[in-house]
Amino acid sequence: MKKSAGVLLIIILLISALAAVPQGGSAARPPIIPQSQSAVAAFASNPPYIGSEAVNIPDMVYPHYLRENYKRYNNFRNRNPGMPFSRVIAYVNAGVDLAPYSDVTFAADPESIAVMLNRNNSLPLGYEPGDMVNIGGGHLMREEAAEHFLVMREELTSLGLRLHIVITYRSYQQQARRFNDAQARSGTVSAERQFARPGHSDHQTGLAADLLNRSWSDHMSYARFEETKEYAWLCDNAYRYGFILRYPRNYGDIHGFIYEPWHWRYVGVDIATAMYEGGIDVFEEYYGKYLAPGVIERWENGYLVDNWLSWLK
Repeated sequence: MKKSAGVLLIIILLISALAAVPQGGSAARPPIIPQSQSAVAAFASNPPYIGSEAVNIPDMVYPHYLRENYKRYNNFRNRNPGMPFSRVIAYVNAGVDLAPYSDVTFAADPESIAVMLNRNNSLPLGYEPGDMVNIGGGHLMREEAAEHFLVMREELTSLGLRLHIVITYRSYQQQARRFNDAQARSGTVSAERQFARPGHSDHQTGLAADLLNRSWSDHMSYARFEETKEYAWLCDNAYRYGFILRYPRNYGDIHGFIYEPWHWRYVGVDIATAMYEGGIDVFEEYYGKYLAPGVIERWENGYLVDNWLSWLK
């Protein structure tokens, strides 16, 4: 009886979902965040479980659901009651649920501007970006990021504001020294909240910049940057140039670090715009929904028809 009711519910949802699929039979691929899930949002926010087939139901509602991760999804949801299931899936796909540095995935494409680096995602050993340019003062960035940054800074300067570059590219060896110094000074736990381990830092990609509105000679420059007009402008406009605030407030348990209003990461205009317009505050969520290994293939191949029909067989 339960399964009959479940099948009926799925048929209803299938009709709604198929009506929302763009012509061509598959869901739209990012960077614009798809809206086809809105028809089943209420069901999807807390999906029911029907016998042994339960784990397949969210597979048919969420394009970023990976069956091999279902135990991790359930465990992470149990640890975070009230978190929307869509975010549970995304965060697990980004490795957020794992103990820090316990099960590291090395980036298959470290040259991608959307490469994910966090406590369980790393650059390959020995990686160095190969297309960096000097943006002034000896600060290096990858060419695409540098071009967008310079245009962004020019617009900001035209408004009477200023950006002071603290650091852009930092090598593996330089990051190791910073982390080791912090570890010796304040212990491992504190060091890991303030600095990424070598290989896990955005700075090694050449896609990140620490920015202030004045000299960084005192710690108050960092602490008060969020109070400045420059910071407010970046929050409202940086996405237009492909930059995101990488370590936002209230997401420390997700990205793994302290809140850093000065740390801005280039991910490209399409992704930054999709995050801004879609209300996605932290890169792990976007990555887990659209870019993680296994998820991209589902977006490229379409997920609705194949998965729903396979369950009904």
